[in-house]
Amino acid sequence: MKKFLILAVITAFYLHPSNVFAQKKNKAERAFVTELNTVLNKSEKQDGDYEGVMTIDSAFAINAAGVLAVTVKYTSDSSITRVRLAAPVSSIQKVLYDLYLILECADEQVQLSESKNGAPLKEVSKGSWFRVGAPLPENIMYRVRVEKALKQLLAIYK
Repeated sequence: MKKFLILAVITAFYLHPSNVFAQKKNKAERAFVTELNTVLNKSEKQDGDYEGVMTIDSAFAINAAGVLAVTVKYTSDSSITRVRLAAPVSSIQKVLYDLYLILECADEQVQLSESKNGAPLKEVSKGSWFRVGAPLPENIMYRVRVEKALKQLLAIYK
């Protein structure tokens, strides 16, 4: 009887609506971030405005406040530039794909921060495009997979 009671309490805890929602949210966030990191890892550049070899400083992640962020570093012979993009997940409207895979956000919600040669990151601009990367070889499959993961994520965030 005691084992049954313990099992019932554990089952009720895991099936509580808030726990189920949190599990679905975490799963959707992980799937979306995984797709974005796949694109970033297959890219030589995240943005054509920067020179040098790109390396990932901190991969795509979504924090507890629901902000998606990534930081990359461009190293050339003469400088090191760190670039951080951040935007609320709830502001993402759609996925675009030309040369770069881009998340289009509402109302200039994307914050662009930069630092040169080890200085602290400083916000330099805001915009509507969150460049994910330019995956090589080019393939529309990346857009399809990111769109699918985004659709599942936004169903939870909206």
